[in-house]
Amino acid sequence: MGLVPSQAILSTDEMGRIAPPIFTSVGRGGVNQPGDVFVVQSLLNDRLPKPHAPVPVAGTVDVGTILAIESYQVAVMHLMPPSGRVDPGSQTYYSLASRPLVEEVQPPAVGHFGQLPPEVIEAAIASRRRWNVPASVTIAQWAVESSWGAAMPSGSNNPFGIKAAVGEPSVESPTREVVNGQSVTVAAQFRRFASVAEAFDLHGRLLATASQYVPAMQRKDDPEQFADALTGVYATDPEYGMTLKWVIRNYGLNKYDN
Repeated sequence: MGLVPSQAILSTDEMGRIAPPIFTSVGRGGVNQPGDVFVVQSLLNDRLPKPHAPVPVAGTVDVGTILAIESYQVAVMHLMPPSGRVDPGSQTYYSLASRPLVEEVQPPAVGHFGQLPPEVIEAAIASRRRWNVPASVTIAQWAVESSWGAAMPSGSNNPFGIKAAVGEPSVESPTREVVNGQSVTVAAQFRRFASVAEAFDLHGRLLATASQYVPAMQRKDDPEQFADALTGVYATDPEYGMTLKWVIRNYGLNKYDN
């Protein structure tokens, strides 16, 4: 049974602060009342493993808030796939509101929210040079698809959510899909790679050579148009392109396209 806000076990920290309850859902598909959004954004800034890019505490949900919720769910709660949403009395709310702070939790070995490992940058630039896929888009996809490297299917070295064809090495993992306008969780077979670098190379080859990505490759000199062309093709999320563009803009990823 879930906890309602008034039942949540909230403890004070050394400064006597108490995590306040929320009364409506926050995040992807949520009600997103400003007061509740303020609470969740503040808790995320306290609880996400450090270092991380701070979430603006503005009382309005943006792409960054949803990505931060997903990153928390993956890195701290090991929730797969993340929902990107915090409901009153949910496991995510209880985790955010409880003590101790997650600074005591070891951050994931490969990246964390807002941080770019050098090997990711190098692999994205190598893919741009070989396959002409904008590095900014590749890095944004890495961040969105794998929650900054923390949410790869176990043992897959696959940060892009690349599905496995029949006969290819694979692992099974749950994933979020949008079906008939509804977000649902399904089990899928994901390609297993020998290394993350191999995954980046195949990702570039897939986008550069598969027929469904011809419209995107025709926009390779404009990363934002490239991102828009992936919506509904690479991912079923109707906001996929907007999400990629937000990451590109807010983390200055265009510099890797030069």
